[in-house]
Amino acid sequence: MTLLTRGCPKFAAMAAILLPSSVAAFGGRCCHSLHFSTSIRTLSVLRGGSSSATSDHQYLPISLPDTFKERTEDVHVALLSVLHASRVTRHLQPIGSSDIQTLSKKDASPVTVGDFASQAVALHTIHNTFANSDMYIAEEGSDALRNDEELLEKVWGAVNHVHTGDLNSEEDLLKAIDYGQGIGEEDQSLVTKRRVWVLDPIDGTKGFLRGRFLGGQYCIALALIEDGEPVVSVLGCPNLPLPSTESTKAIPYGAWSENEVENDAATCSSNGLFSSSRGCLFVAVRGGGCFEVPLHILEKYLLEQSSPESASANLPWKRLHVTANDGTAKAKHEATFCLGVERGFSDPKGTVLKIAQVIHGPDALIVDEDGIKDIKNSIRMDGQGKYGLLARGDAEYFLRLPKDGYIDWIWDVAAGYLCLREAGGKMSDSNNRAINFSDIGKERNAKLPDCVKGIFGSNGGTFHDALVNAYAEVNGCED
Repeated sequence: MTLLTRGCPKFAAMAAILLPSSVAAFGGRCCHSLHFSTSIRTLSVLRGGSSSATSDHQYLPISLPDTFKERTEDVHVALLSVLHASRVTRHLQPIGSSDIQTLSKKDASPVTVGDFASQAVALHTIHNTFANSDMYIAEEGSDALRNDEELLEKVWGAVNHVHTGDLNSEEDLLKAIDYGQGIGEEDQSLVTKRRVWVLDPIDGTKGFLRGRFLGGQYCIALALIEDGEPVVSVLGCPNLPLPSTESTKAIPYGAWSENEVENDAATCSSNGLFSSSRGCLFVAVRGGGCFEVPLHILEKYLLEQSSPESASANLPWKRLHVTANDGTAKAKHEATFCLGVERGFSDPKGTVLKIAQVIHGPDALIVDEDGIKDIKNSIRMDGQGKYGLLARGDAEYFLRLPKDGYIDWIWDVAAGYLCLREAGGKMSDSNNRAINFSDIGKERNAKLPDCVKGIFGSNGGTFHDALVNAYAEVNGCED
C-alpha cells in the first residue's frame, strides 16, 4: 500500500468546497489522498464457504470481531468500500447550506457530485473482488454524467482527489457507477443470483446539503443480500457524533459547537479527514451482532499501515445493544423518537405526532417559534444513521409513513434493517409484519413488496408493541 498525502489546513479545505467549481479544480491544495491497492492480498485462506470471488482480494489491515469469522472477506470488502465512499463524501460535504450543484430526479429528490463519486468508489471496490459472480443494485446511473461534461469533470476530480486507486479514467468511473444498474455486464435482467449488493451512495442527500456545521446527517448504506436475506450491512456516517460527545445533545442534533469548529481547524492532520469526535461506522453480520467503530480510527490504521504483511491492527470494536425492551431501563412513555427531517415525505398526514401522543401522553408535543408542532422527546436527522442511534441505545422509536402508494426502495431499508436487528431491535411494516426481502434482485427488482405500508423500527419487545398498537388506535382499526 502506497500513501500519498497532501497537507493543508483542514479549515481552508472546508471553505474551498462551498463552491461547485472547487471540486473540478483541486490542484495541489486541500485535503488528503489515500492510495489503496485494490488487490493487495489473497484471502482465499480466510474465505468462508459463503463467498464466491476472484483470485485476488481486497484486504484491510485490521482484525474483525470473532463473530464475523464466517464472513471475513465480505466484511473486509464492504468496510473498505464504505470507507472510501465516506472519505470522498466527507471531503465534498459543504460547511453549510450551499450552492453545490444538484440535479433533480423524477421523484424531485436531489442528486449531487457526492452521490456519483460515492457510488463509483464503492462499487468499484466491491466489483474488483466479486466481479460478475454477484449482482449490484444501486441508486444512481451515469446518464447525467455522460450528458454533462462539466459535471463529469467535477465527479472525476473529487474521486481522484481523495481516492487515488485504480480508477484510471473517466470511462472507468462511469462504468463503476453503472455496475449498480446492471450495465456493462452480461445481461442480468433475467438472471437470479444468490448474492446481491445494494447501495445507497448518499442516503439523506438533503442532510448532506444542509452542511457539516449545522449537523447535516447522511450515510453510505451498503448491504449484502444472500438467498433473500440481508447477511452483511455497513452504515458509514461521516458527520454523526460519536456516543456521549457534546454534539449528541445539540439542537439540531449533531450541530457543531464553537469549540468543535475551532478544534477542527486547529488540529489539522495531514493523514486523515475525520475528527476524533464525529464520524461513525456501523457494521452487522447476520448472527454475528452489530458493532460500531469511529471512522477516524479505521482511517488511521489504513493510512499508517505501510505493508499488507504487517500484523493486523486491533480496532476498538464496540458491540451494540438496543435499550432494554422490557421497560427496566426506560419506560415506553420516556422513550425517544428518531425521525426524518423531511416530514412531507416521512409523515405527510401527521400520523406520527398522533402516535407520540398516544404513547407519551397529552404533553408529548411542543410548538416551536414558527408555530410548528413536534415531538418533545425526539431527534430529527436524515439518512439511515437513525438505525445506528437505535442500535446503540440513543433512541427507541423510528417510524416512516410516506404517502399512499409509495413503495420503498431496497437501498433505503436493508442496511439499517440488519444493524437494528443484530443489536436486538426489530423492524416491521405498520401492521407488524416482517419485511420480506425474497424478491430483491429477481429481474433486478429493487423494491420492497407493495404490501409494505410504512416502516417501524424500535428496540423491540413491549416498545414495538406500543408503536403498532398506537398506530392501530390512531387509524381507528386493528389489522
